[in-house]
Amino acid sequence: MPDDKWEEFEDISVYSDTGTRRGWKVAVIILSVLVVLLLAGLALLLFGGKLGINLLPTEPTTAPTTQAVTSEPATTQPVTTEPVPAQVPNVIGMNARDAYDDLNAAGVKYTIQREYSDTVAAEYVISQSPTEGTINAGQKVMLYISKGPEKPAPTAAPATEATKKSDKQSSSSSGHYVLDGSDSRLVQKSELSGMSEKELTLALNEIYARHGRRFKSTELQQYFDAQSWYRGTISPERFDDNVLTEIEEANVRTILAVMAEKGYR
Repeated sequence: MPDDKWEEFEDISVYSDTGTRRGWKVAVIILSVLVVLLLAGLALLLFGGKLGINLLPTEPTTAPTTQAVTSEPATTQPVTTEPVPAQVPNVIGMNARDAYDDLNAAGVKYTIQREYSDTVAAEYVISQSPTEGTINAGQKVMLYISKGPEKPAPTAAPATEATKKSDKQSSSSSGHYVLDGSDSRLVQKSELSGMSEKELTLALNEIYARHGRRFKSTELQQYFDAQSWYRGTISPERFDDNVLTEIEEANVRTILAVMAEKGYR
């Protein structure tokens, strides 16, 4: 009997030792797995950001949106002014210079046309269009100025040098024109070829002086003030070149061309 019990005891002892070793192995394996998982988690925690892995919860961050404010440049509407109407005075029968004064005082622009008349004296207004009423600032009044009765031109003897000199001297004192008829006929270059620079300058400004223009040059102003036909009432700044007729404009261009050819301009 005792031997049987001993053998049974030995069997139990062997079985018990084997189970213990298996338990330790399992524990070591589990512990190893935990250590590996722990190390892996730590590695991911430390280096996951570089690999694009983020284990920690993060709150979404939204960059504040800024709305660009663009301001358009302020645009100013062009100020448009309506033409100021002007009351046209009736100047029929008046001396041309007085008529110019009245029209200028009323703020009325005008153009001039000269024609022969057997009933109206020279340099007087034959008619006008419109005769009276209100016109816009852009409109002009047409004035018809008398040249007097048409007469055949007398046959004049060829002028001598003495005669020319006498005529030039008298033109500044008696009211003659340097270039007679420059307001009613086309001047030819041949008429101007023998003129000096001073004579051409006077002939040029004489066209403007007929319309009452004043001059900044003291010498020119004194010269025209001495002419009986001159009535300077319009300052250079207020003078409107549009009062010149087509013939006068053509004569201005001709005189300027001759002055340029002579080297005066």
